[in-house]
Amino acid sequence: MASKIIVDQLEKTGGALTALTLPVANATANQHLKNDGAGALGWVTGGKILQVLEDNLNTTVSTASTSYVASGLTITTAAPASTSSRFLLTLLGGTQLGTVNYGFVDTTFYVGGVEVAETGPYEKYMYYSSLQDSHSAQMVHSPGSVLAQTYAVFYKTTTGTGSFNVSPARVVFTVTEIGV
Repeated sequence: MASKIIVDQLEKTGGALTALTLPVANATANQHLKNDGAGALGWVTGGKILQVLEDNLNTTVSTASTSYVASGLTITTAAPASTSSRFLLTLLGGTQLGTVNYGFVDTTFYVGGVEVAETGPYEKYMYYSSLQDSHSAQMVHSPGSVLAQTYAVFYKTTTGTGSFNVSPARVVFTVTEIGV
């Protein structure tokens, strides 16, 4: 015969820690316990990868613009699973290049045609003496909505001509939805 322990709360002997109150209902598939910080436990889903999308290019993309212009990398997501979903944006690879020493190529992320954060750029490459460097930029966006999101990579130069990518190098833009 199997044994059972039936309780409504769990508390460490001595009562020095907040008692944990168990949920009243059973969990559904793929749910786990989450503590609200005050001792109440509840069933939640999340904490997993919900969608991964990628765009890439291996062509030369350059500008002399000192205002942000589209790089050609754009991703439209499916509707997020919930308003608490987060999107991890990652930009890797490729080859950046400038034409004027100490000039910069700045790279940032846009959502729905607007820069994600006014504190960009997320990447700042300084050109000097024909040195080339690959992209390495990342950020987390919390849309707070269940509407599909359109993310894009934009770039600009501070002087001369700035290359976002030089062929045949490949630059990869990835958007990952994380359920929380």
